[in-house]
Amino acid sequence: MGALSAQLEAYLLDLSWSLWTELGVAGVKRQHQDFLIDPEALILLTSAIMESDPRLRDEALDWCVHNHHFISVSRLRVLVKALESYIAIPFSVFSGTVNAVAGVHWPTFTSVSPLAFVPSNKSTSPKLNMPALLYFRLRTLFGVSARADVLAFFLSEEKTDFAAADVAEIGYSKRNLFDILEGFSKTGLFNRKSIRNQQRYSLEKRAQMEKIAGPLPKYFLPWRAFLEVILPLRACIKATENKSLSTKVVEIRNLLLQLENKLVVLRYAPPVMQADIQVYWESFSQWFLARIQEVACQGI
Repeated sequence: MGALSAQLEAYLLDLSWSLWTELGVAGVKRQHQDFLIDPEALILLTSAIMESDPRLRDEALDWCVHNHHFISVSRLRVLVKALESYIAIPFSVFSGTVNAVAGVHWPTFTSVSPLAFVPSNKSTSPKLNMPALLYFRLRTLFGVSARADVLAFFLSEEKTDFAAADVAEIGYSKRNLFDILEGFSKTGLFNRKSIRNQQRYSLEKRAQMEKIAGPLPKYFLPWRAFLEVILPLRACIKATENKSLSTKVVEIRNLLLQLENKLVVLRYAPPVMQADIQVYWESFSQWFLARIQEVACQGI
């Protein structure tokens, strides 16, 4: 493993350990008490990197076996399909293992054998009063459903109004989300307005909803966009480790162009191309690692 890949993996492992520890996994790193935790995104991230740390893999599996009732199966399916080429095999191994041990029916996307896994039984139930566990509190109140996750989305976004297509980023069908948004608007919880033949929605009773939802975390991250940027770049870095510098730069530049919309969502501005490709590669490497370190250390 090259130096860039090794440092990237270290940051992603630190991030995953800290997030799982907040959820009740037997870990020691806790830096995300005030950082919104997206459970399905965390499962995907852990699946992607689990071979780098078998203990993280096993403790995350232990938590999922005991707390699978908090997880949205339909959302897992949508998020994995969005990243299928990067995550389908490791996720299917992780998911298939949870299915085999817990007797649940998480989706798998390829034929794999479950791991020879025995739960440690060290995991505890999530402490729902923590700010980071907004998803979990809302799912406890409103069920593990798109309704709970729509409310989490509106409470965690800086923008005030959205179309159904905007909300679809969280991982549910536009039709389902449109019905939910319409229903919320009819109750007066949401406000609906038409702008250029488009229906846009805002959280009308935010103060009341915040009281119900409990303490909001200080830090928010568009987790789906984060995964859709990080996992392709990670794969590209690993695939080009033994190739020439010019090939690395070309592959990364092409991929960054493909990821442009997701980078905008994350407010990530990659370094501009330079004539000296060695200078550019060092600049990119420092930029990319800094973005992961920010999240891993909660300093977004």
